[in-house]
Amino acid sequence: MKRLFFLVIFLNAVFPLTSFAQDNAKVGLPEGAIARLGKGGINLMRFSPDGARLAVGTDVGVWVYDVPDGKETALFTGHPGQVNALAFSTDGKILASGGFATPVIQLWDLETGSKLSTLKLSERYKAIYKSITTLTFSEDNTRLISLDKLDKITHWDVATGKRLVNRSRKVNFYDVVTVSQDGTTFATGNQQGKIYLWDSTTGGQLASFRGHAQLWASVKSILGWADQPPQGEEVRALAFSSDGKMLASGSEDKTVQLWDTEKRAKHVTLKGHKEWVTAVAFSADGKTVASGDAGKVIKLWDVLTGGERATLSGHKSAINALTFVPDNAPLYAGCLASGSADGTIRFWNPNTGQELLTFTMGHTEWVKAVAFSENGTTLASAAFNGTVEVWDLKTAQELTTFTEAESDLTAAVAFSQDAKHFAIRGGSGAIAFDPLGFGGSASGPGPGNIQLWDVTTGEQILGPWQDAGDNANALAFSPDKKILVAGFGRQGIQAWDLNTQLELFHFNTAEPFGRQFAFSPTGTLLATNGTHVQTHVWDIATQTEITPPSIQEASAAAFSSGGILLAHGHHRDGVVFWHVTPTGIKEHSRIPKSQRGFSDVLTFSPNGKILLDPKLGTWRLNFIIQLWDVDTGADLGTLSGHTEGIETLVFSHDRKTLASGSKDGTVLLWDWEKVIAKRTPENKGN
Repeated sequence: MKRLFFLVIFLNAVFPLTSFAQDNAKVGLPEGAIARLGKGGINLMRFSPDGARLAVGTDVGVWVYDVPDGKETALFTGHPGQVNALAFSTDGKILASGGFATPVIQLWDLETGSKLSTLKLSERYKAIYKSITTLTFSEDNTRLISLDKLDKITHWDVATGKRLVNRSRKVNFYDVVTVSQDGTTFATGNQQGKIYLWDSTTGGQLASFRGHAQLWASVKSILGWADQPPQGEEVRALAFSSDGKMLASGSEDKTVQLWDTEKRAKHVTLKGHKEWVTAVAFSADGKTVASGDAGKVIKLWDVLTGGERATLSGHKSAINALTFVPDNAPLYAGCLASGSADGTIRFWNPNTGQELLTFTMGHTEWVKAVAFSENGTTLASAAFNGTVEVWDLKTAQELTTFTEAESDLTAAVAFSQDAKHFAIRGGSGAIAFDPLGFGGSASGPGPGNIQLWDVTTGEQILGPWQDAGDNANALAFSPDKKILVAGFGRQGIQAWDLNTQLELFHFNTAEPFGRQFAFSPTGTLLATNGTHVQTHVWDIATQTEITPPSIQEASAAAFSSGGILLAHGHHRDGVVFWHVTPTGIKEHSRIPKSQRGFSDVLTFSPNGKILLDPKLGTWRLNFIIQLWDVDTGADLGTLSGHTEGIETLVFSHDRKTLASGSKDGTVLLWDWEKVIAKRTPENKGN
């Protein structure tokens, strides 16, 4: 490896890059949104040929960083979607981007940050097939070559945007793909552990490798001799060496395999990871391969001997992407850059294994909960790993990050309505996010006790909840912030008075409870629900169950203001409204045309006249918030902008702002008064 070049002044630097976050939080917003908090989880990273720029494809857009000064630019296409494919032209002047369920490929002028042209995919296909999985430029930059989910290899004229060549290869579903540096060869890997090489011009198959597939296990599965298909084979990462002569593959079998693409044979198997391998990358000289796993560990390997050179530790969650800085870069030449689900990109010296700096932050995955402060100046958001970020709502910049409750992944999180208290049941485990779609896979979380924290002071509040058990799967605070409720599956529900720390009630039933709680606004009623479990409604004052006999399982539940209506969401029956009275609960009305899927979120508008119903758009594969008129069941339109499932919806205390948190790693803030003014004039401002 060539000598590393970097300035001493940068060795101890940290680049939070918050000075540029204010403008970028307002770039590419959907209609009705006023700010975006967070940058989206990392899917891939690419350095420009001269190493002066780092492009990051996330679940919501493209972020381009100038390596010398850390300046960031956000690029959004106007078509909400993930960015899973990036390519620099060989002169570094143009960046091409595309991704999952996105109907366009965008070409960007990097000097101005403006769009050069938009290459549109066929309108005939459903959104899932309008997915670009990889991109590369020809050496003379006259052509852009793309591979999509329909297995079509397309050559585009960069100057005109016209299709020059269309090649279809035999459909062979894949989960990960990479392209050689010269653009001549694609490699794909699938769930069965197999790897294929394809000619990018003809679309023909060049070779196939059994890869990580277990031969005997696969045979037994095919013959029906196994109860379940073979596990732990899926290929999750692929990368070519710069000369294309070597291919690295990482798998759920926790190994890295190196393949000689000329001899069509395995070179060596690298063993040492204890979790799924989720990212791989070669150094520019091809002598070192880096691999990262779902357990937040990076390893460096000697390609020739297969020996392990170093283990790099510092990230706090799964490694999503790895790439080496080009050897001709003005700074950090030959260094390794790693992007993680913890939201950070870090630079490493591959010769010593030393971490050089945290280059940037803010790319955290999966927002699970949000809450507004009572004075309306800040918002707190909690990620899948228990990290809490506090945002300034005026500037859309992050103020502080609270990490005392951080864990590998969480079973349950909850904020009090004033965002002061944070409850969490975290645990040990591993998680890997899908680089070519939405969602991910997790193992765990392992046992972990309930923790209660004061976010404003950073202090843990000790109490009996810590000893209640290590398997809580749901948490909630009462509206008056005086009660903490925890669900323990088959062990029932427990609640504690936060002032006296005494147990208030312990409910049990014959079957397991769901993973969600819904309090009535007055805090007198509590509903529990979840997919494939029975819904229950309790009167907390009398500690009696008042569940209607005819109520079915609910994927989501919510009370309207005043507790007059209980909305019950079922994936087959749509939304059912129940009228709550002192004498009982009776069915009020239905919105049968609300095909809900399995979303576990429902929320009423502050005045109770509109129901907010998040779901997956059937044809566009976009995640929307459907608005329903509660009285008439009329469709009031949708809000769209998130690219993965919506986890939480919360209104500000002054009723003017809606916050939506998503698995895409962002929170969108919506001007509720403007949203409603365009839909129902009589409900304006509510």
